[in-house]
Amino acid sequence: MGIVEEAFSRLFPEAAFHFEAEVAYSGKFKPYNATVKRIGNHLYFNLSVSWKNVSDEIVIGLIQHLLVKILRRENFFAAALKNGRGRLTSLNMQLYDDFIKNISEVVVTSSSSDEKLEASFNRVNEKYFLGLADKPALRWGSDSFRKLASYDYHINTITVSSLFADAPQQLLDYLLYHELLHKKLKFSSSGNGRAVHHSREFRALEQNFEGSTNIEEELNAFIRGSLGRARQQRLRNAFNWRRLLLLR
Repeated sequence: MGIVEEAFSRLFPEAAFHFEAEVAYSGKFKPYNATVKRIGNHLYFNLSVSWKNVSDEIVIGLIQHLLVKILRRENFFAAALKNGRGRLTSLNMQLYDDFIKNISEVVVTSSSSDEKLEASFNRVNEKYFLGLADKPALRWGSDSFRKLASYDYHINTITVSSLFADAPQQLLDYLLYHELLHKKLKFSSSGNGRAVHHSREFRALEQNFEGSTNIEEELNAFIRGSLGRARQQRLRNAFNWRRLLLLR
């Protein structure tokens, strides 16, 4: 029995495993990342090579999480939820969750980071975490309007959209504070196997940020302004290209 079938059988003991499964390891992924793809009855699991050195019991939990993600429309999935009184979880999934939560505590982060992000972290750490927060790696990402910031448990890294490189200090500090709450509180598992990152406790602590009642409005206004500037730049670029064509 392969590791995918073993993971499936433990999660859905009353269902027959009628899939063809393949597991491949890739050095192109970030540490401890993984994906799953389904084509018909074929399941393709791609795991970071870092999983090769992890206990099979934890890897089974990872695969179970991916199975929950890809098979949630199957009849046996609904039956398992019903039989489990609305919860779909396993010891292996709990082992996996604990493993991911604790990775950030042992990952060695780079000592170098952007000066502006470093200053923001120091302000937020002193004001809201009594100076006790462990600093993750801090970096700028692409100029994304959709993903403003994120915390990656696997590599203990906060990434902030480069749109905020020249944002008001309070907005950048809020994004750092929000992501540091993710690092502090980790996540929990819901009844359907999904990870819950914004719990009631998280939302309550969010309100501790000074000016939190207006922060969403300020963020939206800043993003609208950035979108407007981006459109104007695209129009200028288009105009310049047309002008160059006319001069040829």
